Order: sequence, then C-alpha cells, then structure tokens
Amino acid sequence: MIVAALAVLAIPLKAQNDYNESVVVKGSYTPVIEQAEKLNFPAMVTDTLSRIEHVFHYSITPTRLRAMYEPTRIRAARIIGEPATKLYNNYLRLGFGNYWSPLADLNWCSTRDRLKTYGVRLNHFSSWDKLAKMPEYGNAQYGNTDITLFGKYIVGDVLQLSSDISYEHDHNLYYGFTDSTLQAALGLTRDNISLSDYRASYNVATWNIGVKNMELDVNKLGYSADVHLSDLWTVWGANELNLTLSGDIHYGFPIMRDYKGVAYLHVDWEHYRNVSPGDGIDNFLGILYSRPEYIDHTNILRVNPYVDFLFRGLNIHAGLLYAWDGYSAAGTDKQNLVYPDVTVSKKLMKDNLVLSLAATGGAEANTLNRLRMVNPYIDPDFSPGVVASHYDFVGHARWTLSKKLEANAEVSYSLRSADLTFALGPRYSLNNVYSDVYNNLNRLTVGGDITFVNDEMITLRAGGHYYHYTITDLGAVTPAWSEYYRPDWDALLAIDLNYHYKWFLHLESQLLGRMDSDQGTLPMRYGIDAQVEYRHNRALSFFLRMDNLAFQRYWYWANYPSQRGLFLVGLTYTIPHK
Repeated sequence: MIVAALAVLAIPLKAQNDYNESVVVKGSYTPVIEQAEKLNFPAMVTDTLSRIEHVFHYSITPTRLRAMYEPTRIRAARIIGEPATKLYNNYLRLGFGNYWSPLADLNWCSTRDRLKTYGVRLNHFSSWDKLAKMPEYGNAQYGNTDITLFGKYIVGDVLQLSSDISYEHDHNLYYGFTDSTLQAALGLTRDNISLSDYRASYNVATWNIGVKNMELDVNKLGYSADVHLSDLWTVWGANELNLTLSGDIHYGFPIMRDYKGVAYLHVDWEHYRNVSPGDGIDNFLGILYSRPEYIDHTNILRVNPYVDFLFRGLNIHAGLLYAWDGYSAAGTDKQNLVYPDVTVSKKLMKDNLVLSLAATGGAEANTLNRLRMVNPYIDPDFSPGVVASHYDFVGHARWTLSKKLEANAEVSYSLRSADLTFALGPRYSLNNVYSDVYNNLNRLTVGGDITFVNDEMITLRAGGHYYHYTITDLGAVTPAWSEYYRPDWDALLAIDLNYHYKWFLHLESQLLGRMDSDQGTLPMRYGIDAQVEYRHNRALSFFLRMDNLAFQRYWYWANYPSQRGLFLVGLTYTIPHK
C-alpha cells in the first residue's frame, strides 16, 4: 500500500448547545445506542509538489440496523418568542504561501428550507515557483481548480431529487530532469524549451443526478437511483468518457419476535470509453513516437445482494458480490467474478470490546482518471481500463479502555490481481515519465492505533502499519519491478489542542519506510506538519499552515525532488444572514 501525502486544513466547529429529552416507552423493548467507532488515521507524509492519491482507512463497526420499536410521535412544544438565529450560509478562505502558492475556497448555499437546498463550491490551490536551491531542475509548477453547482429538492415529503455539475482543471510539469540530463540526452538547453514542452493538464466535466425514496417505515420498500456522467480530456489529446448507473432497493422484515433484518440489493454498471491519440504526438520536449489511434471500452457490472441483522448480540452483514469484467482490449477475456461480502461483529465486556471478522472483495477499473491522481507524471501511452480484482480477509479488535482511551488492532490479508504500480518508461531518455505496471500479488498488513481524548481539549493519536508483499505472477514484468513504490511500514503521531475554543493546534509527525524504485532504493521519509488557527469570532478566523517542517528533500517518485517546506497564512470569513 502506498501511503499518500496529504495536508488537511481542518476547521473545527463549535459544539452545539446541550439539550435533554425524555421519552416514556411501554412495551418489551431494550433501548440500545450503538457506539460509532473512532476513525483510524493512517500515516500521511505531505508532498508539497505532486498530487498523490489520498488513501484513508476507517475502522468502523457496521451499524446499519434500525430499532424495531417505533414509539408514538410526540407533538413538538411551541416556544413563543424564540429569537431568530444567525445563519452562516457562506464560507470564504483565502491564503498565500511561499513558492508563490495562492489558496482560495468559496462555499455558498441556500438558507434553511424544508424542501430545497442549492449552492456552489469553488476551490483553487497552486504553486508557481522553482525548487529552492535546485535551479538545475527548473520550474515545478502545479495547480488544481474546481467548481461545483449542487442542489436537491424534496417532493411530497417522501422523494428526494438531487443533482450537481462540476468542472475541474489540473496541471503539473514533468520537471524530473536536470539541465545536464537535458543536454546529454537531447543536446538542448533550457533556453531552447518552454514550459509548454513539458506541461501536462487534465480537464474533467462531471454531472450527477439522483433520486431517493425517503420512506423509512418498517415493512415498506425503499429505493434510490443515480446517474454519473464524466468526461476527461488531456493536453496530449487523450479522452476518457465514463457513464455509471447505480441503484439499490431495501426492505425491513421481522425475525421471530425480538429481531429485525434488512435486505438490500445494490446494482451498478460502469462504462469507460478511452480514446488515445494517433501518430505524431509531441510528447514532452519534442519526443515523437508513432502508433495508430485506438479506442478501448471497459464495462463492469456489479450485483450485490446482502442482509443486515442483529441476532443475540451479533451484528451480521451477509451477502455476496457478482462482478462482470467486460474489458475489450485485444487478448483479454471477459470474466465472471464472485466475491464474499460478509462481516460479523460481536460486543463483549459490556460493549468495551468489539471483535470483527470480514471477508470482502471487489473489482475496479484502473482508469486514466485514477492513474493521474495516483501519479501525475504518467505516460500518455498508458493502458486504459485494466480491471483490478481483490479478495480481502480482515480481523479487527476495538478496545475501549476508558472514556478517554481507545485502542484498535487489525490484521488483513489481500489477494490482488492487476494491482497498480509504476516504473519509468523506457522510451523517454530524460527518465521523467512513468508507465503503469500491473502485478498479481498477496499483501499482509498488520497495524493498530491508540487514541486519547481529554474533554475535547486535547486529542493524541499514535499508530502504524507493517506491510509484506508476495508476488504471485509477474507475467511480462521483471522481478526488479515487483514492489516499486511500496513502503514496508509507516507510522503516525498526532496531537490536536483546543484552547477555550479560540486557539486550535494540529501537530503531526509521519514516518514512511523505504521504497524500492527502478532508480534504486528511496530512503525512509519523515515529516512534521502543523496548523494553527485563531478563532476571533464565529465569522472570522486566521490560520497558519506549515508542511514539511523537517525541511527534508525527499523523493516520493524517483527523479522528482520535493520542496523543503511550505508556509501558508490566511483567513476565513463568513457573512451572517438572518
């Protein structure tokens, strides 16, 4: 597993006012409040240059059941003379950092309305400077901008209609070469090239529309349906069109006298159409290659029936997943795959100890959109739509030691085919473009974390993982490629402080074990990140974000050195609205 780099600007929210409510229930009923498990935060090392896929792992015990008993509704009491509260329906964050790094976030939505909600989100972050004290690497610009319009409307109190439309633009430079490499390989100097010669950009337009039945009563049918349409196009002429149709139905039913089950059926179909450009592509710094234009189609159909029920203290999720892999590339066979979808949880020691076992699996397409999110320096001649399959077997334990202390431990074993990794493309003499590589492997993961919380004023987290990979089928891949860019361990230590709801501090230290690459072994990475926020009032706050405070010059991808540190200052502001 590759631990991705991520810097998070978390804006803590002020707690709501406390309130008490009493309900008198007559009948044979034992009220139970399920305790949601805390999040298990994996190690994260912030990369100040490249966009790397962010991978989170949540250790949450499944709690999909609703109580069978439904008490009689109580009429709401009318409060006379209640003052109108200020509503904050907008949010603006502005910042600027070294390396000429502007930040802008704008969120606006409609005010309180029982039937409709609509709004807009706009986000931008970029960097426009060179690598500090490494002028031989030239410019290392990158940027991300996206805008989203969204809305939903409730019809007849039982049917919710929702839709959103968005546009995203990303760009980065293939800066992983030096002046001496450029001169030796192509006989050029940096004066002979422009930024556009090694610039990559991606544009994504997306439209989603959905409908959901909001009927939650027992013995009544619920359903939802969604349509996703997206189009991605690149500066070198590649195009990826995606259409996804999904939906589910569910129905609650009694089991004997005291138990209840809920049956689900989830179905989705994904279609990808990839168009790759033909001959004469100007592929970064004037390197030409010749190939015919081609079109690939990938289809994945998933059918997932399952049942959730609580029986004698066991929380059981039982089902299976059928997947049909319809990848159309020459030389590949369409596949019918069946995966388990089973999770069993048991609470012990007065609910202080929760033990869980799970057997799951799935199939996903390694699309162009996923490839560029994992590695922004990919080869335009990628392999579109390769379908990855995995079977996962997990054992998890959560132990609540006290009201302030909780520990999690987990061991998992995964059987993975067409697992994605990367290696420098052999056709590029500058050694700065990565080809996608797919391995069949097994992965053993052992990890855990411990969390201490003291009255919302201080939170301490510490955890880590150990990974062991076994290659099962290399195919055309040489053994030296087998474990590229896969750390053998990671660790995290983090602290959050809340001082009188005025000052907020987040301090985080990460360690990432060494990784093998086609350019040798990349050393262990370590990082220290921090964020300080001062909340002046409910509408105005100021923040300082500091990444890579260890000033480490690390290489997440070979030949791509990072910046030594990022300092970003800014403010957030909201306009109250009655």
